[in-house]
Amino acid sequence: MALLSSAIVIPIVHFDLKELTIGITTPLILGTAISIFLGFRTNSAYVRWFRGKDLYGDLISNVRMMGLLIHRIKQRHFIDDNVATPGPLEAYLDRLIKRAIAYCWIVGDQLKDKDPFKNEHIKPLLSKPDLKRIKAAHNPALKTLFLQAEILAFLENEKAITGEELEEFTEVQREIVRIQTEAEDLKQTPFPTHYSYFTNLFVWLLVVLLSLSLPANENSGYYAIPLVVLIGWIFSMIEGIGSYMDMPWIDNRNVVPTDYLNRKIERDLRAYVLGETKLPDEIKPIDGALY
Repeated sequence: MALLSSAIVIPIVHFDLKELTIGITTPLILGTAISIFLGFRTNSAYVRWFRGKDLYGDLISNVRMMGLLIHRIKQRHFIDDNVATPGPLEAYLDRLIKRAIAYCWIVGDQLKDKDPFKNEHIKPLLSKPDLKRIKAAHNPALKTLFLQAEILAFLENEKAITGEELEEFTEVQREIVRIQTEAEDLKQTPFPTHYSYFTNLFVWLLVVLLSLSLPANENSGYYAIPLVVLIGWIFSMIEGIGSYMDMPWIDNRNVVPTDYLNRKIERDLRAYVLGETKLPDEIKPIDGALY
């Protein structure tokens, strides 16, 4: 911007080429139009970001609900002495909860276009057969949910859980599938790219028009250059913020903090459902931002 503005302003001021200047009205009208355009752009981007945050929050909430259901089954079978304990039931329930934690990490990495199997947090949560089956799937997160459904059906057949409990689990699974689908749709339908293209084009046009207008109309001389650059920079920064926020899963400072939320639910489920006391560390902000 500085080079473009300098290339216009310096000849006008140095050679007193006032006949090449224009009135201030045109850049004012264009600036007002860009402001309205950017207002719509930024608001729409924030709505998309907030939608992503809500979706992931709902997903974590449903995984927490699954933890409560599993804890309730554990309480019934392992605290009530009048109820016989089915052999491997506790192992199956623990497997369900560990898969649920792994699912959170997998779906978070998928949304960020990261390889979930390079994530050191996932492998300890899955058995080797589970890991092999999930890794072979084109949608690992969805495959994890299918594996969960297999265990639930098995437990219901073995009378380890009641039909009512199976319905509750199924409802939670249904909600998780819906949320994942909506999150993937949000990722795959970005904000129309022509908005960014034309916004940038209009900002550069405004820089040109201001460079042709300020030297004569405001008697600013060479000071027109920093003024033009400042105005152009402000518009560009607002547009840039909108561009980042309309992609809630891109791994930058504005990303929905999936890793932070995943670790939070992992600590909760390990402590309250699995009964572990040695918990993984919380994820700390990096340069003031959570990822």
